[in-house]
Amino acid sequence: MINFYAEIGGRMRSVRKALRFTQSQVAEKAGIDTSFYGQIERGANVPSLKTFVAIADALKADPADLLAGRGGGEQKLYGAVMEQLLTGLDRKKRALVLGLLKDIVAHYRAR
Repeated sequence: MINFYAEIGGRMRSVRKALRFTQSQVAEKAGIDTSFYGQIERGANVPSLKTFVAIADALKADPADLLAGRGGGEQKLYGAVMEQLLTGLDRKKRALVLGLLKDIVAHYRAR
């Protein structure tokens, strides 16, 4: 069961970092203490359902996508993060960002 909580916390961490939020920012938006949020990310503490939903909202994520063991959940989650990051950019700027991402991925795959 500990791995289950650690996987969920890892997904939270991935989304938070992709959005360039600090633990403090997420904790504040979720209405919880920063140290408690850090414990949740590490899988060392388990949030209530209400807190879990508040964290998902703070991360702009669907709570179901943060749960471990869901088929395709990680790809869907990253798609939602990308959507959040691209929101507000015009078509040309979105294309530029996606082109840069494509080049970065190609670089790392070639290594």
